[in-house]
Amino acid sequence: MNPDRILEGLNPEQKKAVMCTEGPLLVFAGAGSGKTKVITNRIAYLITQKNVKSEDILAVTFTKKAAGEMQERVTKILQDLGVEGEKIPLIGTFHSIGAIMLRQNAEIVGLGNNFSIYDSDDSENMIKEILLERDIDIKQIKPSAISYFISSAKNDMIAPEQFPFHYGGFIEDVVADIYPVYQKQLQAQNAVDFGDLLYLTVKLLEENQNVRSRYQERFKYLLIDEYQDTNTVQYRFAKLLAEKHHNICVVGDDDQGIYAWRGANIKNIQSFENDFENVTVVKLEQNYRSTKNVIKAAVNVIQQNNSRVDKVLWTDNNEGEKISIYQALDQEDEAEYVLSNIRLLQQKGVQLRDMAILYRTNYQSRAIEEAFLKSGIPYKLVGGFRFYERKEIKDIISFLRFCFNPKDELSLDRILNIPPRKMGPKAKAELHSFAKESALTIGEFLIAAYVCENRENLKESGFSKDLIDSLSASKDKWKKYLSVISLFGNLYFYSKGKELIETIDYLLERVRYIEWFDDGSEESIMKKDNITELKNVASSYSKKHGISSMEVFLNEINIIEQEQTKNQDGTGNYLNLMTLHSSKGLEFDFVFIIGAEEGLLPHSRSFLEEEELEEERRLCYVGITRAKRKLFITFAEQRLTREGFSSQLPSRFLGEIPQDICEYYSYR
Repeated sequence: MNPDRILEGLNPEQKKAVMCTEGPLLVFAGAGSGKTKVITNRIAYLITQKNVKSEDILAVTFTKKAAGEMQERVTKILQDLGVEGEKIPLIGTFHSIGAIMLRQNAEIVGLGNNFSIYDSDDSENMIKEILLERDIDIKQIKPSAISYFISSAKNDMIAPEQFPFHYGGFIEDVVADIYPVYQKQLQAQNAVDFGDLLYLTVKLLEENQNVRSRYQERFKYLLIDEYQDTNTVQYRFAKLLAEKHHNICVVGDDDQGIYAWRGANIKNIQSFENDFENVTVVKLEQNYRSTKNVIKAAVNVIQQNNSRVDKVLWTDNNEGEKISIYQALDQEDEAEYVLSNIRLLQQKGVQLRDMAILYRTNYQSRAIEEAFLKSGIPYKLVGGFRFYERKEIKDIISFLRFCFNPKDELSLDRILNIPPRKMGPKAKAELHSFAKESALTIGEFLIAAYVCENRENLKESGFSKDLIDSLSASKDKWKKYLSVISLFGNLYFYSKGKELIETIDYLLERVRYIEWFDDGSEESIMKKDNITELKNVASSYSKKHGISSMEVFLNEINIIEQEQTKNQDGTGNYLNLMTLHSSKGLEFDFVFIIGAEEGLLPHSRSFLEEEELEEERRLCYVGITRAKRKLFITFAEQRLTREGFSSQLPSRFLGEIPQDICEYYSYR
């Protein structure tokens, strides 16, 4: 077969990456440099030009979606080349490949080959039971926190017995006790968790030479995508499989390494040349995606990082439009600026699906969402929930709805056992029967029962003295629920005559809502950020509407929820909203990066560590390189916080973009 068909349309460096089939190969693939085409064509080249059997090739990706797309592309290129009946190589995620290997060797690791794979909820439930057996307060030591440490340990290839030598601290001491018990219980139940899929596989390969030799011989050619995102266990997995034939090709870009917070180590790609001898290095530096101005902005930002491999992204595309940088007054003004530009782009015939709004943290979507809902622009959140659909926001709004309308049984049902207070289905059914006896809803019963203990609230409650006397007489039946009654009664009566922000502050403190989920994880930090943003909104309503603020807020929330339901156009033509992390691997004609401020981008958590600051710069670089035709960047002069408006400084990354390729605008 003529190899020219496979190499057609490739630039010299891409051809080199495709044709270098023997020995270790390191491909630095810059943003928009045609990485996927190189990978798929390389697989086709191995099969058609080097007569490599498809079963001798293993390609590893990070997501199921990426694996599926790679399979489709390889299938298509082989069909186009007229290769009939050739099997597709094994292409999968690290974890799916690990699961296959474990099932094939289950007995060696003490499992049956029909083992179950537990998800995070299953794992946390098991950990919860272990904690309870040890009389450990799960409100103080959360199962999710224990699960996080165990997962991190497995990613770092730390066995239960090794854990105490690597981690120290109060909660870590608890983990050291729980981890070995947890692993024994998993094995007893013929189950593994997600972390085990690689942890146990690597142990299997390291400790069993026959198994290791078998897979090394089977997978003579190994290809790993997004190598900059590998953690310790993935790195060791790759090295083990490649140590015999050394035909390992890793593809990635250290400039796009943005997942250190979940264990990724960009040094894995930066030090690849130290792991193998005679490594061929190919740099894909030509960008086919973006305009010259976008690339110039990205390059000037990323070159400020010291810890990176030297390379320079470039393009033959046209200069393109200048980068628009807008100084907004606040987040509401920022949202209006974005909205007005989207309207202008629509008038020029640009489809919403070709635009994206990127932000550092999830809570930043709130102001943008509200602006779009009011204007009727359909949007979708990529990789997340709309602001008012996020669990913590819905929980707090349900508490507010109860305070405003205790007959709202849907809202009460949502929060009666949040945080957990032993109010399961049986307890709810019993409360319902108590309420029914007095012709009340459950919410009304809780308030009436509270009044039985706090008669000074009788007049304000609106209940008759006869009803309260009747309930008091049957107190023995419901007194075991006094703590729940006290909680909800307190919330209800406190909210009367209070501004919205006061009620939210009180319920968060009284319910201990944040303490319930706050385990220090990235997820809990995002939840707290979302709650802070909700409090910012509440402060605005309180300032504007006073004691009517809760009523006005709940009315408008209902409208927003209705608008969210209607926010569909049936065509799939939606505006894309997402975090900068979620934008990795995507591209859009027009990109808006909002909140380019010190403390947001870069995030304040990165200020003390150079490594973390460099990761924030890489994150900014990823965001910039998503844009094909035009980039907009905004920052606010002030943002609303609980304490009021706080002054903001423009991101240092803005100062790293050459002024001659920018146009500057301001609300002033």
